[in-house]
Amino acid sequence: MISKLPETKTALPLCHVYATAIWLLWLLTVMPSHAQETQEKIDIDNVSRTFILHLPQGYDQQQRYPLVILLHGQNQDADDMGRLTHFSQFAEKNGIIAVYPNATRGQWNIGVHPEQPSSGMGRRGGGRRGGWGGGGYPGGGGYPGGGGYPGGQRGGQNPDETKSRPEPADDVAFLNQMLDQLMLKYSIDSHRIYATGLGDGGFMAMRAGCNMADRVAAIAPVSASLPKAMICLPSRPVPALFIDGTEDPVVPYNGGTYKPGKFPVLSAEESAKSWAKFDRCDEKPAQDKLPPVEKNKDKGAKETKTFTFSGCHDNAQVVLYAVKDGGNTWPGGEQYTTEKEVGKVSYAISANESIWNFLNTKKITAETASDQKSATEQK
Repeated sequence: MISKLPETKTALPLCHVYATAIWLLWLLTVMPSHAQETQEKIDIDNVSRTFILHLPQGYDQQQRYPLVILLHGQNQDADDMGRLTHFSQFAEKNGIIAVYPNATRGQWNIGVHPEQPSSGMGRRGGGRRGGWGGGGYPGGGGYPGGGGYPGGQRGGQNPDETKSRPEPADDVAFLNQMLDQLMLKYSIDSHRIYATGLGDGGFMAMRAGCNMADRVAAIAPVSASLPKAMICLPSRPVPALFIDGTEDPVVPYNGGTYKPGKFPVLSAEESAKSWAKFDRCDEKPAQDKLPPVEKNKDKGAKETKTFTFSGCHDNAQVVLYAVKDGGNTWPGGEQYTTEKEVGKVSYAISANESIWNFLNTKKITAETASDQKSATEQK
């Protein structure tokens, strides 16, 4: 015997069902799509490399979008970079595609060897001598707050341990192939691709500016100064915004040794001056100050000194923001580990706003842009 299902006390009129269905269909049609965040991968030398892509809300394949590459700090990853900067939320409001690449084993290969103790007094030069070297910094000392370097790569290993280390990744090739893939799949303005990064990622942003000037329109390193052994001969003048904290215990504002990488760096001001020479700017910068923008979050926030080099070739520009009392942190972002380890987060400026206000006006001209076509162009 087949049992009869209990009857409902009330039945929804058929006209109401149709009306509800039509309303839902209308919502799906006219409302902007939600932001899309996906993890994608590519293979470089038989090694899978990953990155997180964040498309803005209402992404439209018929529209060209600027793209910002955000490079994480040492022993961090793409997720960490997104969380501590809040850049994806900022990108939502400004129609930006944000991409967060992952380094291999937590370190970017910026092409600078760690300085050997025996040659400590022999190194000379301010950014134009030496060479990339292609060696990364295999003796990295473990960036504070990153949870340790996989494989135990710390300072003080013996030669046998050094020999057993894997070859450093070709991160320039990684970023280039990542851009190739993104250009095929998404609607990106090839004239408006930018690179920024924190700490170790800031060094990598500089390398992108030096080695990928045909694709990267401008850079914005945060908490990173120019390594003395880094040679930089970009194919075109690359605009650069440096944001450095005056109390950074990891990358000293006045120059010294970047301890995790064990290599010497210029001071923040000398870094901006050296980059201005690359871009053939006026020799002396205009100096100014910015009042704190978020006093409610940081009542002790001080004015930020600015150094602006103008008169550069191809209308490039080089700017330094010296964040008073700031540490190896993202201004306006999260305090991702203790102040003792990396210094404090300053709210005197918003790194997101400052970076985008600078990058947004910088473009690669049609004559120098890479011959990259978006998916819409190929259809």
